Amino acid sequence: MDKIKAEQEKEFISRIFIDEIGRLQKEGFYFFSFILMGQAIEALGCFLDNKPMKAKAQSSKRFSKGLNILMGNKYRVVNNDHWLYDRLRNQLTHSFVPSKSLYLLSRDKQTEELNHLEWYDDRLVLVAEDMYDDLKGACKHLFSMIDKCKVPLKNIAASPEDLLLHE
Repeated sequence: MDKIKAEQEKEFISRIFIDEIGRLQKEGFYFFSFILMGQAIEALGCFLDNKPMKAKAQSSKRFSKGLNILMGNKYRVVNNDHWLYDRLRNQLTHSFVPSKSLYLLSRDKQTEELNHLEWYDDRLVLVAEDMYDDLKGACKHLFSMIDKCKVPLKNIAASPEDLLLHE
C-alpha cells in the first residue's frame, strides 16, 4: 500500500466531507448541508469500487454502496429501490427543491414525534446533525478500510491545499 497516498486520501475526505459540512452546520446552513451530505455519501461509495472517480453512470450505485457498506442498516432500509437516492441526493442536487417525501430539519426544530430515520405522516424524517454524525462515522469506517487495504486507493485530482481552503 502507498501509505502517503492513503493518508492524502483520508486527509481529503476529512477536510472536505467532515470539516466543510461541519462548518456549514455550525453556521446554521442545514439545508445546504443535506445537499452536500447526499453528494458525500455518493463520493464515499466511489472509494469502494475499482472504477475511476469520474466513471459515468455510477451515481445511484455509489450512493447505495456508501449507505449500505458505510452507514448501516437503517439507511439501507430507507434506500430500498434507491428511494433515498431519488428523494435526497438526486432531487436536491439537481433542483435544490426538497422532496415532499422528506422532513429535513435541524435539532433545534425537532419535536418528540420527529426522529431521525423514522417515518412521520408518510414522510421520512432526516435530522441534519444526526445525519452528519452518521456521515462522520461512515468516513471513519472508510478510513479503517483504507488502513486495512480493503479498498483501492483513488487518484484525487486536487488536494485541499490546491483548492486554497482555509483551515
